[in-house]
Amino acid sequence: MDPKQQPTQPKPKLDSKILKCPNKTIFFDTYEAKNKNKYLKITESRFNKETKQSVRYSIILFREDMEGFKKTLGEIDLN
Repeated sequence: MDPKQQPTQPKPKLDSKILKCPNKTIFFDTYEAKNKNKYLKITESRFNKETKQSVRYSIILFREDMEGFKKTLGEIDLN
């Protein structure tokens, strides 16, 4: 194996929470980047009944994004 193509090790999670909903599962995972900054990865996982495969979508939020994210989320009115 070429030393430049060494397999990357999965990043260890610092913290993890799971929200189970009727048709999906949402994962909230905290990691540390190479520069030591922590970030949150939010992943939605759904099972597609037609293809019989799991479909995942993720967003990543760094510490500097969190206040704006929480503020905007708090402003959403679902009534």
